Amino acid sequence: MGLEAVFFLGALVLLTALIYGVLSYRYRNRALDRVAEQVTRLRYRKNET
Repeated sequence: MGLEAVFFLGALVLLTALIYGVLSYRYRNRALDRVAEQVTRLRYRKNET
């Protein structure tokens, strides 16, 4: 019965990671995404000159 517990624990960890990933993608802060994109564009412009 020890091996079944290991598989169950592994499946539980994978399910928890999947739920966390979906929720963090769905409820991400879009304002921070815009700021990060602005900074990236500014850095590319500085590197071109």
